Order: sequence, then structure tokens, then C-alpha cells
Amino acid sequence: MNRLLIIRTLSAALLLATVAHAESSKKSPTSKLYVADTQGDTQIDNGKEIDDLTKKGVYNAEGTIIETKSGSNASVVLSNGTGIYFDVNTRVQLREFVQDSFKPNRTDYDDEPSISTMHVILDFGVIGVSTSKLVAGSTMVFDTALLSASIRGRQSVITATDKESVVSIIQGEASVQAGPTDTSHLVTAGRQMIVKPSDKPGHPNIVLIQSIPEGDIDEARIWLNERVLAADSARKLVYFEVQAKKSGDGTLSFFDGVSNDAGTTGEIVAVPVVPTTPPEGPVISGANLTGH
Repeated sequence: MNRLLIIRTLSAALLLATVAHAESSKKSPTSKLYVADTQGDTQIDNGKEIDDLTKKGVYNAEGTIIETKSGSNASVVLSNGTGIYFDVNTRVQLREFVQDSFKPNRTDYDDEPSISTMHVILDFGVIGVSTSKLVAGSTMVFDTALLSASIRGRQSVITATDKESVVSIIQGEASVQAGPTDTSHLVTAGRQMIVKPSDKPGHPNIVLIQSIPEGDIDEARIWLNERVLAADSARKLVYFEVQAKKSGDGTLSFFDGVSNDAGTTGEIVAVPVVPTTPPEGPVISGANLTGH
């Protein structure tokens, strides 16, 4: 092979790799999270450093770990429109969060902007989840040490301790498995699935599916609703859109791999909502929630 042919071959390979990388980036933009509220000692770990969560701060979402300490809580909104409330003493890994490109200038902010894939691990603690209207094809999986829940909207609370894990569905439904050998259980609105480890080694986890208790049992329904409302209130404080990013010389540059109809690459940005009229329903802050 002569020298000119080698150079042409290498150039073609480099061009193909560049195009493939650009296409891959367009399909998988960098997902974001917006901190709607934080109280006390809350932290975010991006794999390189650990920082304090900052209210109204925006972070890359995939691969991060969020942890709240005793007496602390936080609420965040993900760029697919999902609000998550982190109760006291809670640790969550956003193991996977891949989001397809979506159009700027959306009109219905209650709909998920594009297909997304989420895999969240709740190591311990309590989270309240409020989703937007999920696009067909999106997946949202929450794991604890004892169960795996595929959430299909729209409001739920997940609890994980050493003794049990609980998935409570306020609105929507979820398919829940109590370990890899368990069959899938459908949990619908107003019901919850409780999973406890078996007291016999090698035996399946213990599963109980029941209606969410009402009345004097720790005021369970009120306690759950507060955490869901905190996540839902956070979700209404911000929406995400795509904006073209300009370099120092004023020209458009690649960032995050998000593309619009014109083919311009931009970035996902969080836009706080400025209401012209009072919001419907209560706006819940984590500072006002009751303890368990």
C-alpha cells in the first residue's frame, strides 16, 4: 500500500469516527438535574468530587450520587420532567439517565420532552417521585437491595431500610419484582408492595401487597402524600429547553449533542417558571414535612 493510500484510509477512518461520535451525541444528550429546594446538609457526588447541593443549581445527572444527612432533605427536577424528593438520611445513585434529543420551544411542559431511560438505585432512605406524562418507549426503573420497580407514572414513594423495602403508588402503576427470581407484581394506585428478606437462606424474599393504610397507622397516607407533593411542587418550578450555545467568537459550537430541526447543536438548560397566576394546589417545601 503506497503512502498516499495510507493517508487517505486513515483520513476516512477518522472522518467516520467523528461522524459516528456526533451522531451518538445527538442521540444521547447530557441529561440534567435542577435543584428546586435543599435544606440542611445535602451533597452531590459526580464521581470526581463531592459538593454541597446548591438551590437553583444545575448539574449533569447521569452517574451522580445524591445524599442527605440527618435533618436534611432536597428536591430536584430531572430534564425529562421528573421531580424527586429526597427525605432525611437518603442516598440515591442516578446510575443511568439517557435522554433522546428534543425540540426547543415546546408547548406542553407536562409531557416528557423525549424518550428517556432511567435506572435509579435507592441505597437507603425515602424518595417521593412525581413524573410528567411519559413518552411511549421510556423506561424508569428504581432498585433497592430487595426489589426492582418499573414505574409507569405518575406519583409514588419508595422506601429502603435494612429490614424492608416498600413501593407505594399514589397515582399510576408499577411492575415490581422482589429479587431476580421473583415474578413481576402489578401495583396500582392506592396500593403498596412491601418486601422483606427471607429468614431462610436461599429462599425468596417475603412479599406483601396491600392497600395503603389509612387512619392512625402512623398517618401513613398523609405521610406518603406529603412526599409526593414535595416532588410534584418541585416539578412545577422549572422546565427544560434547548438553546444554541455560542463560543467566545460568537459562532455556534457543539455542546451536549442536542439538535433542533435546523440541525443546530445546543444545550439543555433549566428555565425557572415565573407564574403569572398563583399555582393550583399547595406548594410543599421539605421544611414543612412531618417526620415518620
